[in-house]
Amino acid sequence: MKYITILGSTGYIGRHILSVMLTNPNFFKIKALVAMHNVELMTKQCILFNPDYAVMYKKNNAMLLQHNLYNTGVKTKVLFGKRKIEEIVALDDVDQVIITFKNFISLLYILKAIQSGKIIFLTSIELLVITYVILIKQIYKFKSKILPINKNHSAIFEMMPNYIQNRLGLCDLYKSDVYSVILTGSGGPFLYLPIEKFKYINIKSCISSNVIDKKNIINTATMMLQGLEYIATKYLLNAQHKQIEIIINPESVIAAMVRFKDSSINIKINYPDIQTIITNMIMWPYKISTNIKHINFYDIQSLTFLKPDFIKYPCLKLAIETCHTEFSTFLVLNAANDIAVELCLKNKISFTDIAILNTTILNKLSFNNPNCIQEVLWIDNYVRKYTHYFVKKKFHGI
Repeated sequence: MKYITILGSTGYIGRHILSVMLTNPNFFKIKALVAMHNVELMTKQCILFNPDYAVMYKKNNAMLLQHNLYNTGVKTKVLFGKRKIEEIVALDDVDQVIITFKNFISLLYILKAIQSGKIIFLTSIELLVITYVILIKQIYKFKSKILPINKNHSAIFEMMPNYIQNRLGLCDLYKSDVYSVILTGSGGPFLYLPIEKFKYINIKSCISSNVIDKKNIINTATMMLQGLEYIATKYLLNAQHKQIEIIINPESVIAAMVRFKDSSINIKINYPDIQTIITNMIMWPYKISTNIKHINFYDIQSLTFLKPDFIKYPCLKLAIETCHTEFSTFLVLNAANDIAVELCLKNKISFTDIAILNTTILNKLSFNNPNCIQEVLWIDNYVRKYTHYFVKKKFHGI
């Protein structure tokens, strides 16, 4: 039985995590649930899973949750605030802490969980990068473990030898007979659109109104998502430039691949289902049955592999170049891109302006590498404010 705390239980991934646990009640017990503001869903989750603790970010939401649970028979203790979240992730009888939050303030919760020796799962690629740079010494000092929950890195982790699985961030791929890792991406919705038509792209017409993570859709379209995954791979596996490859697989059937020194390749194939990734990671190193259908190879009529076009995907090129400079440059690129995507969604800049704005901000700002979480937060906040200011005052796109 694994005792689990989930930060972000009411979000998209958090709901899928709870779905996995609901179908496997003999393997998991929810110790605590944490959410930002969705009181209605948190109420339902508390009634269904009866956790020992439920934490809301704000006091008024916690009071409303407490009111909703009154006379339900649920004995969940309701708390609120950042300090209580830090206490919850450090509880002695918690085995795993799953953090689905994306904001950088979550680094404080990650640090507390590390100092308590927890197994921590991160769904945010950006937090994965920062954790393995800023907190790597603490991870091994407190015998904690930070594992990814995302398509590429989870698949790569599963295919790696035990030595690498147990030495993330400090391993030597070549000593473990690994020649390189291959990340995959779909190429996004504009893969086959001629580049000369990119300037006519209307983002709002391409994204359904019921899509939850619109930023992720745009990062997929620009292949910045794969760029961030490239950067995360460098730090997660202590990999060199020649040890990381990126290919486009439009069918999205191949999660990732690993090349070995003997020229053989291990391939992780599964339908792009988040519950598969969640189940495989939180049960590692074991496997359990799921309700997810198996791959039927007769249904796969073809597999396509394409080399990324850096002219069509300048954000991908930018991320790869950034990866081989200072770590602080990643923080600049990530913050600038977040703002650029946000502005694109508001139709304040065009789709092609995203890469231009990212490049411009990278050329204008530089920082010393941060040594602590507070310095990371300061750089991130500064870049976001500066990018907004620059767009408002000086940026005119193409």
